[in-house]
Amino acid sequence: MKLDTKNVVMIALHTALFVILSVYATIDFRGLKLTIQNLPIYLVAINYGVVPGALVGFLGMLINQIITYGFQATTLFWVLPQTILGVVCGYIFENKIVKFSNKKKLFVTIIFLQIMLTLLNTICLLIDSFVMGYYNIMLVFSSLIVRIMLSILTGIVYCILIPLIVNLSKKIH
Repeated sequence: MKLDTKNVVMIALHTALFVILSVYATIDFRGLKLTIQNLPIYLVAINYGVVPGALVGFLGMLINQIITYGFQATTLFWVLPQTILGVVCGYIFENKIVKFSNKKKLFVTIIFLQIMLTLLNTICLLIDSFVMGYYNIMLVFSSLIVRIMLSILTGIVYCILIPLIVNLSKKIH
């Protein structure tokens, strides 16, 4: 992908959408988050590939972290899961490992990516708790099963939204 004006604008718009969704489309209940903030990462990674998906994930989460917590020692750790999500999702669809028309594989892939994201965020929580000095095994691992269940639920929502949005965008272009 070449970085022309159109692609830079597309990445910027999806990054802004990520930030807006992370602020306004997130339900946070005692550290358990139900959110569709990653929708722009999926859309860009599926339609444009690895680099744009990674950039939207990186920039969107970086801005979200700075807005929410300021820039701290662990900010870049928290940016990695969404960046990796953009890379892996982009790679899968760019190399046609999963074809968008295969609904079963699409479903399994998105659920896998959501669980991967939850596990990466758990690693970030573990690193953050050690670096910032609040480590507690119950804090880090006690809600893991519930968080994985929430990620599956979110994955199901993405499985409904993503095909609708991608098909609609193809009709517009």
